[in-house]
Amino acid sequence: MKTLNVILISILTTIATMLLVLWQFDLIGISATDTGGEITVGGVRDVETLRVTNQEDAQIEAVEKVTEAIVGVIAFQQQEMGIEIQNRAVGEGSGIVYKVENGNTYIATNEHVVSSGNYFEVVFNNDANTRVEATVVGMDAYTDIAVLRVEGYEAETVATFGNTEDLRIGQTVIAIGNPLGLGFAGSATMGVVSGHDRSVSMQIISNDRIQEWEMTVLQTDAAINPGNSGGALINLNGEVVGINSMKIASEAVEGMSFSIPTYIALPIVRDLEEYGEVIRPTLGISLFNMSAIPDIMKSNMGISEDIRTGIFVNEVANGGLADNMGMAAGDVITHIGEIEVIDTMKFRQELFTYREGDELKITVLRNGEEIELTATVVIVD
Repeated sequence: MKTLNVILISILTTIATMLLVLWQFDLIGISATDTGGEITVGGVRDVETLRVTNQEDAQIEAVEKVTEAIVGVIAFQQQEMGIEIQNRAVGEGSGIVYKVENGNTYIATNEHVVSSGNYFEVVFNNDANTRVEATVVGMDAYTDIAVLRVEGYEAETVATFGNTEDLRIGQTVIAIGNPLGLGFAGSATMGVVSGHDRSVSMQIISNDRIQEWEMTVLQTDAAINPGNSGGALINLNGEVVGINSMKIASEAVEGMSFSIPTYIALPIVRDLEEYGEVIRPTLGISLFNMSAIPDIMKSNMGISEDIRTGIFVNEVANGGLADNMGMAAGDVITHIGEIEVIDTMKFRQELFTYREGDELKITVLRNGEEIELTATVVIVD
């Protein structure tokens, strides 16, 4: 009998507890319903809607946020044939609408997409597939960036740029562009961030000369194909974190694509828009790689034969930035800022990141001693 009473008391206590809980929930008006990913929590004094987004929803929303800001870019060689003008397509890629101002639309794309053309058209990713003439504001071979302006047309969607520096290895990214041309406009491919600050060797044409160069890029395994060049690499917030530029095309390589980081692209875009070119500092010196100087010449110049890297200053122009900071012929440049200088390419890469007003520090070897030279960067026309 005593055991039965204990059981009954336990059951009644459980029922009372459940009723109390239900009463409390009813009192504060909590109701939870799954309505396509939305959980609604209702209270007596306030109502809050919490958005629960899964990975697939995030991908779709990110693409939809930016896709209409990704355009097609076509470069033509325009020629007069008698009384007719003929346009021959010489390049096709993608572009990113980054600004609308004073009735004009501004687009960032790759230099290699437009460098062969003299007449350009942009096709917008809208219901009408609006196609208009564009003008090249400026382009830069060293960073593979170009800026176009469409006059008298205001794009409806402008892309938002994020920070490449915030990306983590393995983070999801999506490439959007026009692979193989406008027939596949607005295509999206997904991958992850594979690496930061990769150096990719390439040949560029600058000042009508072919030069060996290394670009600093973000690596991803998102598919970037011909026609994607100049398109956007975005994060799941729909922010542009890179401008798609190239891939390694080889049967032995799979999933190695590269995008220009925003911390490199945005200052270049601003320079191109304002000046029509990138304003870079010049030192006023002639240089040789130390690796190219024979040991016997080093000995004759009083330089240790053990020095294999760095660059030798052969001549300093009067009144130039190098002259003003105290550099002299015979110096060996070993560092720019805190970056070790291996050769002239590495030196130029780092020097080209400086802008007018920046403090420039260069370390040189002179008579076996390290000397730090400093100056404020002044751009000379």
